[in-house]
Amino acid sequence: MAQLPPVFRRLRRPLRRGPLPRLLATLTATIVSAAVVLYVVLAYPLASDPRLVPAPLQRARHILLVTAHPDDETLFFSPTILYHRQHPEVTRALLALSSGNYNGLGDVRQDEIHRSCDRLGIARERCIVLDRGELQDNPKAWWDEDLIREQVAQYVQQWQIDLLYTFDDGGVSGHINHRAVSAGVRKFIHTTPNAPPVYMLQSTFLLRKYASLIDLPRTALPFAGRILRALMLSPQQDPSLAQSDRYEEAALLVSSWETYRVARAAFAQHASQYSWDRVLYLVVSRYMWYNNLVRMR
Repeated sequence: MAQLPPVFRRLRRPLRRGPLPRLLATLTATIVSAAVVLYVVLAYPLASDPRLVPAPLQRARHILLVTAHPDDETLFFSPTILYHRQHPEVTRALLALSSGNYNGLGDVRQDEIHRSCDRLGIARERCIVLDRGELQDNPKAWWDEDLIREQVAQYVQQWQIDLLYTFDDGGVSGHINHRAVSAGVRKFIHTTPNAPPVYMLQSTFLLRKYASLIDLPRTALPFAGRILRALMLSPQQDPSLAQSDRYEEAALLVSSWETYRVARAAFAQHASQYSWDRVLYLVVSRYMWYNNLVRMR
C-alpha cells in the first residue's frame, strides 16, 4: 500500500491526537446511548401507555392493515401490525391490494405473504391478496381510488373493522402504488359515515429512514410532553386522560426485541425478495423498530 507523503502524515498527527476525534467519539457515544435508553423505555415500560398509544388503538378489537404489495406488512408496518398480537380478544387482518406481480412472481409472492401472515399471527382467512387487472404492481401506475375505496369498504363491513392502518400521502418509500392506497383509503373515510378510525404511517426522508434507533430521539420529539407525563404519572394519576380525544391525533409504537424478531421471521418468508440489501434493511430501517402514526381526518 502506498504511503502518504511526509507532509500529509505530519498534518494527520494533530488530528489523531487532538480534541476533535475525542469530541466526535464522545458525541457519537452520547447519541447512541441516548437512543438505546429511549428505546428500552418506550419498548418496555411505556409500550402500551395511553399517552403514546391512544384510545382507538387500545380499544380496537378488529384491526385491518391495507397495503399495496406482499412484504409491505413486514418492511414498513411490523411494529403496528404486531401490536396487540397476544391479546386474545383482538383479531387482525391484512389486505394487500396486489400480488406484487411486476416481475412475474405474483403466484410465488402470494404463497410467501400467507406464510408471513402465519408468522405474524394473522389467520389465513384474514390474509387477503387481490389480483385484479386494475390493481397490478406497477411503479408508474396510479391505481383507481374508487376501486380501492370499494375493496376497503367491502372488508371493513365483512369483518366489522373498528381500526384501520395504511400509508400516508408519501407512501413511506414514495412508491406510486403506496400513495394511491393512501388516497383510496382517504376517499373511503370521506364517503363513509361512521368509518372506523384510520391511522397513517408517517413517511420521512432517506437519511432518517435508514438511521435505525439513532432516529428514535428525533421521532419521539413531538411526543416529549407525553413521554414526560407517562414517566411522572401513572394513567390513573393523569387528569389529562379524562379528555377522551386528548391524545388521539398521533401514536408511537415501538417494538420490543421479541417483537422485532417476529418481524424478521415474517419477512424471511418472502424468500423471493430476500437479498443482501434487504438483510441490511432489517437492521438499519427505523420502520422495523418503531412506527409513528397520525390519524387520517
